[in-house]
Amino acid sequence: MTPPDEIWRRIVPPLVAALVVFLAMVRAAMRSPARAAASPPAAGWRDFARYLAVTVISGYAVFLAIVLVFHVVLARDHGALVNAAWGGVALLAIALPLFVLTEWFARRSGR
Repeated sequence: MTPPDEIWRRIVPPLVAALVVFLAMVRAAMRSPARAAASPPAAGWRDFARYLAVTVISGYAVFLAIVLVFHVVLARDHGALVNAAWGGVALLAIALPLFVLTEWFARRSGR
């Protein structure tokens, strides 16, 4: 059985953080209801590359911040950040080409 101090240090903080983020998202959604959006203008490959770069960099930074807070600070696993950094690069190496390929197929099919 897991000791109570381990539960409070390893399990409770991620659960509470997830609950707070979820409640903040619900509150934001309730305050500003979705509007009917007009179809966006067709973006070129340059705009897609900019969108992709911003998404990848910000997502990778948030991923590393989560690992830093929950694994390094709370769980005291100091090797987790290096493992997460390399694992994130491996996931990007897989996901990024697939995302570009999907966009290419969508543009080619006229969607």
